[in-house]
Amino acid sequence: MKTLIQIFVVSFLSLILSCSSESMEPIPPDDSNQVGENFEILRTGTLSAQSSTNTRGMVQLIQDDENKFFIRLSDDFTTKFSTGTVTVYLSTSQSLNLNNASTFQLVSIVGKSGEHFFSLPGMPDEKFTYGIIWCGAAGIPFGFALME
Repeated sequence: MKTLIQIFVVSFLSLILSCSSESMEPIPPDDSNQVGENFEILRTGTLSAQSSTNTRGMVQLIQDDENKFFIRLSDDFTTKFSTGTVTVYLSTSQSLNLNNASTFQLVSIVGKSGEHFFSLPGMPDEKFTYGIIWCGAAGIPFGFALME
């Protein structure tokens, strides 16, 4: 049993380290969206860090004055960025289930700290009440926010 626990710990640490590999080229995020001058915050939530990351900030669903919808990460948003595969999702729960497509909506890849606006094709389904920050390289959560 002790050997099994050691194998698990080593495997877990390997996954964590793969999220901090500096050798991977980051994928550029799509945050060049034009948001109208005025916008209304429809739902907002504060990120809770997961997997020993420093994830913090807010996730917001907003609507601009041109009736376009966006996910906004606040100007104090930060997480671990060394993999280039930090991804933002909307989800039906704080635990992202990538095996069930009806429980999540991909938003975008994010590659740096600070404020971001990610356009949405329309108002997201009301069942998506969580914003998720996800490390694609290791397949682990970096943070979640209940948006109310």
